[in-house]
Amino acid sequence: MAFYTTSSKFMMTNGASARQAASASCAYSTEMSRASMMNIALILDAILLASIIICALIPLAILVSVLAVVLFVLVLVLLAAEYHHTPRSRRGA
Repeated sequence: MAFYTTSSKFMMTNGASARQAASASCAYSTEMSRASMMNIALILDAILLASIIICALIPLAILVSVLAVVLFVLVLVLLAAEYHHTPRSRRGA
């Protein structure tokens, strides 16, 4: 915004016509819209990249969870098998 006001004042104090002042204003607004479009494009790219990363991590998290459950069940089965095969103390002996 500072560029717009300083360029308009400069043109008006140096005898520039209204047409030149209007073209400077249009050039400034075009430049701003390009910059804002670039910012929007960067934000959309960041959102797209984040969603791709999240979608890639979800199956990995599911796989880790399934492996943790399988490992837990395996440990329980091995503990139960070990308990089943241990000799018990005889009562009344």
